Amino acid sequence: MDTPNPPVEPRPTVSNIGVPAAIVMAGGLIALAIYFGGGPATSPATNDPSVAGTVASPPPPAPVEPAVGEFRPITAADHTRGPENAKVTVIEYSDLECPFCKRFHPTMQRLLSEYPQDVRWVYRHFPIEQLHSQAKAEAVATECAGEQGKFWELLDKIYEVTPSNDGLKLEELPQLAQEVGVPNQAQFAACLNSTKYDERIQTDISDAQAAGARGTPYSVVVGPSGQKFPVPGALPYEQVKAVVEQALQS
Repeated sequence: MDTPNPPVEPRPTVSNIGVPAAIVMAGGLIALAIYFGGGPATSPATNDPSVAGTVASPPPPAPVEPAVGEFRPITAADHTRGPENAKVTVIEYSDLECPFCKRFHPTMQRLLSEYPQDVRWVYRHFPIEQLHSQAKAEAVATECAGEQGKFWELLDKIYEVTPSNDGLKLEELPQLAQEVGVPNQAQFAACLNSTKYDERIQTDISDAQAAGARGTPYSVVVGPSGQKFPVPGALPYEQVKAVVEQALQS
């Protein structure tokens, strides 16, 4: 609500004699401040290089990519594509319901097709169940298909058809397995309902974290002499290719 203005007290006037005295006193205080302060105050530094006598602040440091951690050695138990004696190995940690992993999968397929003798692809599971509750079950399905020699076929198929973010119905997995040629459907179904691959998948998850993965996809490019180059996220093909070229030249 509105309130009335309070009464204004009359302000004292300054006599004609007091005005010159006040001016003289103020001037004396300013002179003393300059004398003891080492001169008049200077304006703060500016980033404008056109202003003479100023110092531009340095640019912020570039972000540093975290170093690749230690991951377990590649063995016959790993799922690999490409020649065993390839100069460069790409270890991918991935989640079958991650939309960025779905985007990155064709990048890896293209990389292998353009470097058929120089690149080996190692796939390890990194389902993030807090985000994708179905990803682990789909990882199990690929392992079950792998029992019958169809790991990569089912992996490719799931990435091809899933809308991501738990959009694939789990009851479709047997049908997808049949489409890619898994011969024994009864064995596949029994495997899906077991816990036989839980430890294998957990081992891959722990390995991903040890390697430095903080999300999916996360890949490590390993050069001929063991040099390690991180590839965080679904980088475009040309960027991944540049990392592979760097590894080949190293």
